[in-house]
Amino acid sequence: MSSENGKILNFIAFVALIAVALLQVLEVLKPILSFDGLVINLINTIKNFCICLVVGITAYKFVANKSKGLKITYWVSIIIFVVGTVLIWIV
Repeated sequence: MSSENGKILNFIAFVALIAVALLQVLEVLKPILSFDGLVINLINTIKNFCICLVVGITAYKFVANKSKGLKITYWVSIIIFVVGTVLIWIV
């Protein structure tokens, strides 16, 4: 990985960390702020996608030079994560 790609990944991870931290604070304050279910689902969805973005990029960096089996496992895991996050809105 080039130095520039590493810097971009570090920046994305930093932004995702800030977003997850802020969203976690909002989730803890939900009884005080009296959020409804829609707002909580939105907060959880954004938080999950931020986590998926960072974990997905760093995990792909790991499996990029590995066997086909690990790559398939990676993509199946990403799909399960995204589908699970989207199901918050359906269920």
